[in-house]
Amino acid sequence: MAIVNVSKSIALKAPADQVWAFVSDFGGYAAWQPHIASVEMRPDGDRLVNFTRGDSVLDRISAKDDEARTLTYELVPGQKTPMKKLAATFTVTGSGAGSDVEYAIEVDVPDPMQDAARAGIGADIDGALAGLDAKFNG
Repeated sequence: MAIVNVSKSIALKAPADQVWAFVSDFGGYAAWQPHIASVEMRPDGDRLVNFTRGDSVLDRISAKDDEARTLTYELVPGQKTPMKKLAATFTVTGSGAGSDVEYAIEVDVPDPMQDAARAGIGADIDGALAGLDAKFNG
């Protein structure tokens, strides 16, 4: 197994509190992340994410800090997926009248999947940041 890390960020023309309120709406990601077809929140807080490529995963928030404006979610254990582990973190920081958002994803995948995982995760992050750009930078 190999750990793959991808992290990217974007500057937005909106206050950090406004961006944080949007990003921390864990059930609303399908509205702005183009690789997500739909999200179904479960009563236990788990989230079923249906991707546009046809697969689905269950994930859940593992850490959320409203003061620091960070949210980390992870895969629910026991799923049939080539990833042994996934942790994804959004961090929103103030930057003058605007804000910066960093989206970082770390996965543990079989060695032969490293390059594909890096490319796929990078594309997912790019799509999410493009969604934030469209929402807050118009």
